[in-house]
Amino acid sequence: MNQRMLDKHLANIQNQFRTLMGRRFFFTLLAICSLAFTLTALPVRAADRIYFNYGPLDFSISVESLEKFAKEGKVDPELAFILNRVSPEQKTQLRNLLNSRYQFSSVLMSRFFYSSFGERLLTYLGELIQLDKGQNGLYGIRSALILSTADSDGLSVINFMRKFPTNMRLNTQRIMQQFHEISAVTQETSAFVAALEKTNVQVKNSESSIDFSQLPNIKEPGKFSYSKQTRKLRDASRQREFIVDLYLPEVPNSEKIPVIVISNGIGTKIDRYEYLAQHLASHGFAVAIPQHPDSDDKQQQAFFQGLSSQMFKTTAYINRPLDVSYMLDELERLNSSEFKGQLNLQQVGLFGNSFGGHTALSLAGAQLNFAQLKKDCTPERNLVNLSLLVQCQALELPEKTYNFRDNRIKAVSVLFPSGSSLYGEAGLSKINIPILWGAVDKDIFSPLLLEQSPAFSWLKTKEKYLLIGTGLDHLNLNFSSFSNLTSPDQNVADRVTIKEPEVAKSYVKALNLAFFRVYLANDSSYRPYLSAAYAQAISENPYNLILLRSIEQNLLPKKSK
Repeated sequence: MNQRMLDKHLANIQNQFRTLMGRRFFFTLLAICSLAFTLTALPVRAADRIYFNYGPLDFSISVESLEKFAKEGKVDPELAFILNRVSPEQKTQLRNLLNSRYQFSSVLMSRFFYSSFGERLLTYLGELIQLDKGQNGLYGIRSALILSTADSDGLSVINFMRKFPTNMRLNTQRIMQQFHEISAVTQETSAFVAALEKTNVQVKNSESSIDFSQLPNIKEPGKFSYSKQTRKLRDASRQREFIVDLYLPEVPNSEKIPVIVISNGIGTKIDRYEYLAQHLASHGFAVAIPQHPDSDDKQQQAFFQGLSSQMFKTTAYINRPLDVSYMLDELERLNSSEFKGQLNLQQVGLFGNSFGGHTALSLAGAQLNFAQLKKDCTPERNLVNLSLLVQCQALELPEKTYNFRDNRIKAVSVLFPSGSSLYGEAGLSKINIPILWGAVDKDIFSPLLLEQSPAFSWLKTKEKYLLIGTGLDHLNLNFSSFSNLTSPDQNVADRVTIKEPEVAKSYVKALNLAFFRVYLANDSSYRPYLSAAYAQAISENPYNLILLRSIEQNLLPKKSK
């Protein structure tokens, strides 16, 4: 290779390095890797060198030179060709990254990565961080992380490299591809949301002018008092016991009460949406929240305590909708004797959050799409859409047609479910009841552009609404709480803090109340609230709302059209 070509390739590498350091891509990558602990260690030699490839170039850097730079700030000649061409600020960022140390419980994380979910994550990462022969680095990552975690110095990038069982090969082409895709999705999502905000204004301007200050404030509690009771159910056909929390409004005996079911996400407590249940009950709805034993907080506790091999069981895809249908059967059986015959169990609504959204979509008629899952769930898939790590677990189910449609359910509201691969267009197009689809623009787990908006666009039902909250993410996690993952005896609920802005709760309460009043209680007076104008009227910066009935096809990613 002549000098001009070499200089050109080195210049490209330097530009890519500047971009990566500016976006802190390696920090993000290694932060994901830092979760990958297992008790398995490969007793082979440690990495001495880190290999890169870029086009025709194949070069390496010694771990020793990186360690010297981290500890002393000295730049050896083999690092100079890159580091001497970046800014002092970028050098400082890299050095800080190399010196950063983390303390985690290797026992807890080893349990996590014995699960099929964890192994899929490691397999995806192993396409980026490989063994020295270019093989998937799953087992190398596993080994390096447990050994570096066990070290008294804790986990650090240098320690990770030192403990890697072979010389490490970074699949530079794939890493850059991954980075560009993440960057592209980030930029395209911003443009997408801006376009939707513009459309939202146009829709608002086309709607009849309404002074919402003259209408009832549906964010406030309703006029009904209510009681709460907990019942234990046992489905003998499945040998399955679970509890149900019931919120029952005190309405005149002559009135029928519509019922709303709330299905929670993976690992959450049964009272996660108690605030929504209380709000709906105060407005005259009966609310039932079933526990889902194979995917709730108790399952997660059992997992971290070493009593279960899975954070959530694959059978949850089947058991959750069956839980809801069985619960409705039991409520029907008890209605006359226990509830004065007031429950209207032929007019049921269902709210599902995250994995609970799968439950809601299944009961609304969506069917698992194994062909789509097989297409999308390959080791070569990148990490742009992390929700695939959950969706792909459904491939462990026996491949057959599953139909969980419950005709008692007349309307569903879902909050950032993941279903583009689980159901695909063919599966979602089977839903023909009203649906309120909630999403957020900062969702790194189930991205708005790749996951939420395409799935919404595939719905064929005429009565559908897309509600997008800006400035919000999927979990509102306080990531600093992950530093508490140091003891397997610590309660799961204390490990990760969910910080949900109060204004977001008010959005959930108001829009779900309006949706279910219209489509369960047949109360058309609430229809004005299901409008772009109302979404804008209650929006509070920086958490604004967009409410649309459809998405223009030219705004969607090409793959979803």
